[in-house]
Amino acid sequence: MIAMEMINQQSQPFSLPQGMQKFTISGKEKSLLIAFLATIILGPVGLFYASVTGGIVMTIIGASVYLVSKLLISAWVLKYGLITVWIVSIIWSYNAAKKTIKDANKRLVFRNAESLLYKSLILLLAFAITIPLIIVLVYIIRQGVTQVNWRFLTHVPAPVGETGGGIINALLGSFLMVAVASVLAIPIGMMTGIYLSENPNTRLAYYSGLCVDILQGVPSIVVGIVIYFWLVKPLGTFSALSGSVALAIMMLPIVIRSTEQTLKMLPDSLKEAALSLGVPYHRTILKVIIPCGFAGILSGIMLSIARIIGETAPLLFTAFGSPFISASLTKPMESLPHLIFTYATSPYDDWHNLAWGASFILLMFVLVLNIVTKVITRKWKVQL
Repeated sequence: MIAMEMINQQSQPFSLPQGMQKFTISGKEKSLLIAFLATIILGPVGLFYASVTGGIVMTIIGASVYLVSKLLISAWVLKYGLITVWIVSIIWSYNAAKKTIKDANKRLVFRNAESLLYKSLILLLAFAITIPLIIVLVYIIRQGVTQVNWRFLTHVPAPVGETGGGIINALLGSFLMVAVASVLAIPIGMMTGIYLSENPNTRLAYYSGLCVDILQGVPSIVVGIVIYFWLVKPLGTFSALSGSVALAIMMLPIVIRSTEQTLKMLPDSLKEAALSLGVPYHRTILKVIIPCGFAGILSGIMLSIARIIGETAPLLFTAFGSPFISASLTKPMESLPHLIFTYATSPYDDWHNLAWGASFILLMFVLVLNIVTKVITRKWKVQL
């Protein structure tokens, strides 16, 4: 019986309570088509049809733009200023005319059409931001994939005038310098991130976080210059170690922030449960907190590696580069970014081909790192 009463109530037409009046639009209804066409043709003057206030305001602004352009003798100001005035007038005219529509169904149709238009515009802009990436990927893959073969990956660059050659010295150098930089940056970055997450309200944590934010904004070439005066000049030579230190400094902010933000998302009950069982604080951090946030920390580490592996500027002042295979950290060492920079700016076509092949290898490595990072963050629901 109750269900039947509810069905009967739903089937009855809705009526307004007694004493409540139906909402109506006062004034004369304006035609959207006429308002739109008048504003397109006449600009601010056509806006008077839909809105007198809007017509006065936009006419004054249009006249001001014209006077300013004459005073500055600038056709650029006149052209783009009037275009902006015209666009604003069209939008204003449309909204003003739409507000005068009295038919509720008609207003609903326009509202749905606007919603569909805005969604389409958002999708279009979301696709537009991927166009530069697609262009870069397609161009580098088309130019570089034809240069990659076994000899390319296992031989050193050939002297000027000889065909062939490879990039094994740059591959080995990039791997060693990134590995050393990771060994230096990851422990320090993780410990700093743990401290910032565990002691967020201390003065030391505040100033440490401020320094991390500033360090993240320092240009890479400035880091290279600093390491040049700290290590290269005192040692009297360029070296892979100095390049690794420069890259480690650039890794630190990303590792620190990813560790801090990941550990802050963990519930306090994890640490409280371990401490209540008598587990020491340091073992709680090492055995409970870090394993629970390992996915987020690993994602930050991979992002930091993807960030530094393509850096050229700091290596110009530190590792410098070498045409030979070198495994010594105290001697100059080649890297993929430096090789690409050197060969791309050379006048030799063979070296240009090597640069395209090296660019393809570097791009694929960075792309794989970013894809794996996204997969990890999505699987474990990590926010970086």
